[in-house]
Amino acid sequence: MRIAKKLSILSSLSLMMFVACTKTGDTGPAGTTGATGPAGPSYTGAMVGHVVLFDQYGSKITTNLAGIQISLSNALNTVTDANGYYVFANIPTGMYTVGAHDTSTATVFGDFKFENVTFIKDTLNRDLKLSATANFAPLTFTAIQKATNDSLVMTFAPDTRPRNVIVFVNSNATVNNSPANYLQAYTKAIPASTGTANTTVTIVVPAGDLYDLGITSGTTAYYAAYGYP
Repeated sequence: MRIAKKLSILSSLSLMMFVACTKTGDTGPAGTTGATGPAGPSYTGAMVGHVVLFDQYGSKITTNLAGIQISLSNALNTVTDANGYYVFANIPTGMYTVGAHDTSTATVFGDFKFENVTFIKDTLNRDLKLSATANFAPLTFTAIQKATNDSLVMTFAPDTRPRNVIVFVNSNATVNNSPANYLQAYTKAIPASTGTANTTVTIVVPAGDLYDLGITSGTTAYYAAYGYP
């Protein structure tokens, strides 16, 4: 009987030792991170490009290319040479906004902007395009509602060269070409005139377009029309 008692005690000790061996280690403090590694290399290089100008008909302009203002994230500024080229030298690695603005001629050009341009090193090329602001607008503008569709009818002064018109639609009177102030836009080519009579163009608004925008029966739709290159 004494031997059996000793074996029983040894068995209990073995079990206790096995349980103790399965205990996990202590958990480190919450919210801690490892050490931050060294910063990556910083490079410098050049951003270059060419500015192309277009008139209100979309034709390329090849004169008066000097003096166009180019900005880099509103911190650095330069101007184009006689051939329309610009250079930003020794700029560091980073994210930039590249913009162009022309006040060098009597023609008014719209601004142009590249956003979130990633520059790493060496030489990065970014060409910019500026279009002349159209100096024409509709002489008359009529919206016609039909059972199957709506029609936007406009007349323009005669011109021997084709042009373009863009119409913005909104449900309030603040409609314009700002993205926050229109719901839909429609474009139409204006054919060249062969005589002295005004040119009439019609934009057919497909059935359901205005309904899908929330402009339903009994509501008022507002339009703004612009000529564009």
